Amino acid sequence: MAREKMTVTIDPQTLQYVDANARADKLSRSEYVERVLRHEHYRRLLAQAPPTRLQRDEEQSLRDLLEWQDEAAS
Repeated sequence: MAREKMTVTIDPQTLQYVDANARADKLSRSEYVERVLRHEHYRRLLAQAPPTRLQRDEEQSLRDLLEWQDEAAS
């Protein structure tokens, strides 16, 4: 995947939190920031999406998939 470079200015305390979280997730700072930005982007998209009625089995399948995805990411 092609990457582009960007510069961000944040306060030192926030940078310490970012670095600690990146280490805990065994990621580089760049990888961690990219992951957090991607998650926030998708969270905002989901917040804008209209609600959808699902059958109980469809809902459970989606919950299972999200749980599996969360486990795989950690």
